[in-house]
Amino acid sequence: RKPIRGPDGTGASSTCNGEAQGGTWCNEGKTNCVNCGGKWCSSGGPNPPTATPPPPTPPTGSLTATTTRYWDCSGGACGCSFLPTGQSEPVHCHSNAMFAAPAGNAYGAKFYGAAAISTSLGGGNWMAQGCGKCWRVTGKSNVAGFNEVETTVVLKGTNYCPDDNPMCAAGPHFDIAAPGFDVLAFSFANTCSEREPEEAEGFSSCGNWLIDPSKPDYNTCNCGLFKSPILRAGCENFYSLKWDNPSVTYEEVACPSELAELHCNYPYATEENMPSTCESNSSTDGTTTTTSTTTTSTKSTTIRTTTTSTSSSATTSVINSSYCCSWDFATCSDSVWCNESEGNCNSCGGKAWMTPNTKCIALWGDCTTNRESCCNPLGTVICRGSSTYSQCVEN
Repeated sequence: RKPIRGPDGTGASSTCNGEAQGGTWCNEGKTNCVNCGGKWCSSGGPNPPTATPPPPTPPTGSLTATTTRYWDCSGGACGCSFLPTGQSEPVHCHSNAMFAAPAGNAYGAKFYGAAAISTSLGGGNWMAQGCGKCWRVTGKSNVAGFNEVETTVVLKGTNYCPDDNPMCAAGPHFDIAAPGFDVLAFSFANTCSEREPEEAEGFSSCGNWLIDPSKPDYNTCNCGLFKSPILRAGCENFYSLKWDNPSVTYEEVACPSELAELHCNYPYATEENMPSTCESNSSTDGTTTTTSTTTTSTKSTTIRTTTTSTSSSATTSVINSSYCCSWDFATCSDSVWCNESEGNCNSCGGKAWMTPNTKCIALWGDCTTNRESCCNPLGTVICRGSSTYSQCVEN
């Protein structure tokens, strides 16, 4: 019994000619052979054993899946949502937006996030077995000027990508939750304009990114249009991957606590009594922890001090009033609370606690004609792209 592939690379086009292909693991049983894409032949090889043990787990990293991106604001199939005041239909929890993974995490992940999953990954119409499961997903950027940058993320199943979507029906698929990136032309259930009209600009900010080259916004994405810092950070984090629906490798893993504790439940939470784990992904236990530091500015005699805290109260800060929380290394957040202290800024997912600078090009800004002018207070930003279009991005 030998697994082989035919001339077009599929088991269906193969013939049983006695030539074994696919390696040792593929030849251990019919199930393995089919998973390898081969055809299991009943002649030309040794007789099968009298008892067949359970098939072994394929080697780590051997599983592949396709990806897309979405954020349609609907409640979804896993209860990871809440009911807005005065409405009867649920809205996807903002905590499902992609956020920075802890440094040194066991998965080697840069971000944690959420995804609608296909039937083959356990997705289904309501509270299916894939709800709440997590996968370690690794892919490479495939956008011009950023090719082959490999990134690992951990994704939690929080919704269902139905078989009505050909991409999801074809096999393992992750429709990654990315605020602002829902493509209205292909979306089955976008309800953002009705359920969260106050964020309408943000939700439409990146939907046409790399979709139609004939449109002026083909290479445009402005995550800064979001009012919510959680949605804005989720938009920026996904955008930084430069993933235009790449194929990825994946493996199922135990969920990290930061994802496991995010809200998914029924009956739905309400906006009046919304759990913090639905509203935000910046801290799943309500605590804030910062490192004790003392910094003296070279441009000011003001000393800025933070102290360590593990309570739910805000971090104590003595700050220069010119400091604020920034997401683009140039301007201040529009959130009063985020701008109150460095601790609040960290909880909001801000990129830097700093004095604003309007004399440089903000993060994600066009630096095509001035490649040395990106705002770079932390030494992490470069101007990347081509001679026709470049952006200030985090390296």
